[in-house]
Amino acid sequence: MHDAWPNADGTAEPEGRRAGTAARLLAHPADGDGPVPGDVLVPFGARVAAVPVSSATGRRLRLTWPAARPAGTAATFGLTVARDDREEKRVTVWPAGGTAQLGCLDVRYADPHQRVVLPLDAAGLAAALTHGVELAVTRGSSPLWIFADDSAPAGHRPALVFAGADPPLRRLLDRLCSIDSVQPFGWMEGCVLDAHAEIAESVPALRARALRAREDHLRCYLRDGVLRYGDPRGRRITDRYYGIEATLPVAALARDDPRHRAVRMAEEFWAAATDGDGCVRDTDTTAEGCYTVAYPMAVAASGLASADLAARARRQLLTRRDRLRDRGAVFLRQRPDGTRSYRNWARAFGWYLLGVARTARCLTGLVAVDDLWAEFRAVAELAVRAQRGDGLWSCYLDRPDTGPEAAGSAGIAAGLAIGAEAGQLAGPARASATRAFDALLALVTPEGLLAGCSQSNKGGEALQESGYRVLSGMAAGLLGQLAATLIRSASIRG
Repeated sequence: MHDAWPNADGTAEPEGRRAGTAARLLAHPADGDGPVPGDVLVPFGARVAAVPVSSATGRRLRLTWPAARPAGTAATFGLTVARDDREEKRVTVWPAGGTAQLGCLDVRYADPHQRVVLPLDAAGLAAALTHGVELAVTRGSSPLWIFADDSAPAGHRPALVFAGADPPLRRLLDRLCSIDSVQPFGWMEGCVLDAHAEIAESVPALRARALRAREDHLRCYLRDGVLRYGDPRGRRITDRYYGIEATLPVAALARDDPRHRAVRMAEEFWAAATDGDGCVRDTDTTAEGCYTVAYPMAVAASGLASADLAARARRQLLTRRDRLRDRGAVFLRQRPDGTRSYRNWARAFGWYLLGVARTARCLTGLVAVDDLWAEFRAVAELAVRAQRGDGLWSCYLDRPDTGPEAAGSAGIAAGLAIGAEAGQLAGPARASATRAFDALLALVTPEGLLAGCSQSNKGGEALQESGYRVLSGMAAGLLGQLAATLIRSASIRG
């Protein structure tokens, strides 16, 4: 456990790192400290606080501020969820001791590390600064567990955030190049680890910070060669992978050391999870596997110069092409009975394009990749045609009523940018990626997160179709991948 987490530049965390950076006024919980009940792994081994259910106890969690009072006419109050949550909650925020609400936080199916924010106007900010704030769950049956103190990084703690003058790209890269951007181990963290690799390659001024951030992130999960993390429900996992989504970080490990113990464990897991057609899957065949299986498998194959592993990585894409593509549509999932779901879901497109582009690039020279690139171009054409006038993609690409969705848009655009850089797409696709990048930058928050994202897929298609949107560190990682690729190809300035 860390007593004081480092800032992105290695210094102790102040309430404002430099002129132009968003300033944080960190809160202190006045009560509510305690362990999460049950066998739930809390990230960082951190102490946490429970936002209590008001109808059950009548209690509230009170947060107070230090003596410092930064100037500002408005701010954002934010907190970070510490454990997996499986219900729709409303958290009401009051000035401490008051009855007039400052507002409510709409928290549905929250993930660990998920930041939740409430904008405050001048009057609300003054009340919060003067009295502190109190929180309670006013819709929901269980407490909401949040990171509480300096046992977690400053970017995870309750805080008032005052926007700085830094441009959004700098805010994004600052957060990514720090421990603040850590995500749950697996597909979410893998998106950020890939951003670290791309930033280190594309932005010389940030290379050292990006590489240090990657090491800090991996140390959260790998110590003394042992892999420890929480699965999607927070259950403790040691030295195994809970499913195919968990193996995306293997790409980061295999890039440096394809013989790493955790890479060998992944190879054993993939072999055990392979069906009769050579497809590595859990129960269903999913588009995520293009990115979370085929790609890390290809990175390992490249590092080991293994024709066998390369052929297996190629097979992941071909079986998914056959099972998940149909008459101009991409599906996220095919069940064992052959039925499919999540037709033209934006994130499914993102996983598909990212996975095919990254895998084909790694496999070049090891196995045939022309048919992989042909498939990539066909799906890229579908995506480019479906791009909205605002530069984003709808949550379901052919259903504008589902609204623009930033996480899938970042994944799609990153895939297009990588394919264009590899010489596999014409100019319109690069222009499509750049247009999406411009639109996504407008959604970067003062803390460097990406707003406008649909929630992780715990609430089924109903939640995806509902228009509910969250801040996402995983999606910030996808946007970081896009930014670094466009910088490297001179499509934007770093």
